[in-house]
Amino acid sequence: MVSTLTEWGSINSFTDHPEGLKRMLHVLEKAFLPLGGTVTTLPLPPRQRIDKNGNWESVPQGDVLHIVKRPEAQRRLVLSGHMDTVYPPTSAFQTVEKTDKFTLRGPGVTDMKGGLLIMLKALEAFEKFPEAGKIGWEVLITPNEEVGSQGTDSLFAAAAKRAHYGLIFEPAFPDGDVVSQRKGSATFVIVAKGRAAHAGRDFFDGRNAITSLARFILEAEKLCDQKKGITVNIGHIEGGGPVNIVPDLAIGRLSVRIDTLEDLENLKRDLRLLAEKENLRDGLLVDIYTIAERAPKPFDEKTHRLFKAFKQCAEEIGFELKWRPSGGVCDGNILAGYGLPTIDTLGVVGGNIHTPDEYTFIDSLTERTALTALFLMKFASGDFP
Repeated sequence: MVSTLTEWGSINSFTDHPEGLKRMLHVLEKAFLPLGGTVTTLPLPPRQRIDKNGNWESVPQGDVLHIVKRPEAQRRLVLSGHMDTVYPPTSAFQTVEKTDKFTLRGPGVTDMKGGLLIMLKALEAFEKFPEAGKIGWEVLITPNEEVGSQGTDSLFAAAAKRAHYGLIFEPAFPDGDVVSQRKGSATFVIVAKGRAAHAGRDFFDGRNAITSLARFILEAEKLCDQKKGITVNIGHIEGGGPVNIVPDLAIGRLSVRIDTLEDLENLKRDLRLLAEKENLRDGLLVDIYTIAERAPKPFDEKTHRLFKAFKQCAEEIGFELKWRPSGGVCDGNILAGYGLPTIDTLGVVGGNIHTPDEYTFIDSLTERTALTALFLMKFASGDFP
């Protein structure tokens, strides 16, 4: 498994690196083919985003790898993960190495190529089980989770209707705990437009877009509410050019996290009100664009029962499985949004994801593979309803 993960992690599959995604897709297709399922690749429509000029642009996306086995079975599961990473080809972080006998460091080893490997090996073990034929499964491996999973919603919706449980192989917490409930999220782009002018000769004829955006984001930050679990993170701003020109364009990108859909709707309303207030100023226009949105993932009774089943499996293997909430979001939010009980952190134990120090604990590869394989066997045997 270490050898395979080293190979996979050394393939640059940055979300916006088409050639790398194609190579990763081919490697995964070859790895999953011996399981005997029906393997297909599903194209996604171009992703829509706001460019540096404040206009919509279309960006090509990679393909989804879809594998189905025994679709006629009465009991079904969907297993999912993503092949894309956050490290562009220009990043210095491109190779996988052992930092000691317990730890593997490299791009995507934890988030989440290690999880894809656990999914593969768990299915390999399960398919040797005498009662494997009693359940059907399908695998969805996506190319764009790191940027919001645009275009995959219908795939997850259809899979959720066919399945009884959802298993996603995002990484566990560094201490081994898994995620129970998740916040919801939304990503917004704020485009402020003003009027250019010479900063010396015609300063008062200009309308400064950067100043307008600054007023907006300072007010938006005040919408954070620690008691309600509402956060507004201004993650990126851009605009302006030569300092002797009054800038006519500025762009801000915000990520918000909320605990309830009601809070999200209230937050969207408040952001619109801030924009309307700014638009009352002469010569200024602020527009808000929604780029991605994910509903909160609740920890309801059905999901709790699924977690207790995995806890029982962990005890039989010899470790204690605990869970706790997270402010992060993933495709588990989407599956849960369609009513499917889902555990979405069945991958490796590791940390420092999205940094050049991303690492995974090597022992967790076999431990978490055994955990999922045992659950699949018990589900096939009827131990879990």
